[in-house]
Formats: sequence, C-alpha cells, structure tokens
Amino acid sequence: MDINKMDQGLLKRNPALTPAEFSHHWYHVHAPLVIPFFLHSGIQHYEQVRHPSPPTPPQPTKQTQMHTPLSTDDPTLDISAWDGVAGLPPQEVLDAPSQMPKWKEDYYREVILPDEKRFLVSAALEHIFRVGPGTVRGERKVVIREGKAVVEVGEEVWRVWREYERRGETEG
Repeated sequence: MDINKMDQGLLKRNPALTPAEFSHHWYHVHAPLVIPFFLHSGIQHYEQVRHPSPPTPPQPTKQTQMHTPLSTDDPTLDISAWDGVAGLPPQEVLDAPSQMPKWKEDYYREVILPDEKRFLVSAALEHIFRVGPGTVRGERKVVIREGKAVVEVGEEVWRVWREYERRGETEG
C-alpha cells in the first residue's frame, strides 16, 4: 500500500512520559511487539510520525540540522494536543476485518494492548483521531517496509509470538 495514500491516526502519549521517553518507547519497545502481529496480518508498510526528541545541549546552531515538529497545512486542525501519528489502513478495511483467530486476539489483548496503555494516554483505539493521508507531517520512522521489518525484533518477542502461534495449533 502506498504510504502517501494511507490515512493517519493521531495519538496522545501517556502524560507520565516525556516526549523523548514516548518516542523511544514507541519505536524501540512497542514497534517490535506489533511487528509479528502486523506481518501475520499482511501489513506491508507501517511508520510512525512524531514530534522529534528535544535537542540536547549545546543548542543547535545554524549549521546543525533541526527536525520538523508535527505540522499541518489544515488551518482547521489543531494538532498541538497530539504527540504522534501512525499510518492506518483505509476505514473500509477496518470496518470489514477478517475473522481473527483466538490466539492472535489473545496476543493483541495480552501483549500489545497492555504496552499501549504504558506509553499512550489510553488504548490507541479509545482515543485515536483519523485524518486523511499526508495531513500531518513530522519526523518519520519506518517500522515495516515492503512487508519486511526494518526494526530489530528481539528473540524474546519472537519466542512469545511463537508461544501464541502454538496456542493456535492446539485450538485448531
């Protein structure tokens, strides 16, 4: 799926986390947890767009590169309350999901969802705000490209995923 045609979902960080902690957790902890789930679901592209981490002293000079904060050309959209944006499949895909096996639902409910509640203000589906493709710009971090993970997924995550897959074999 062409990322430039994907809707975007605006997300809010857990206020107990700094923006830097939120960004780190989302990319380095949460992304590896969702990669097996997304790949199994046939997701070909997933990326995160977020406010960049604040610069560390010394302050950037004209010669150093500055990252762009979240921005939009839509004057009716106030994005100041949002901390990140995830690429979303079209709403019609979400409205007609395929039957998910119980073991995969369990992985989502027992692994992904508790982690969402650690770094987001609530479960993503409880507060996400859908906007059109390319509405919000910012620092982009690709997680899955052309059906392949570009973020390292540790062996512990794969071990847990395989345990859930084995549950599916015994359920079948």
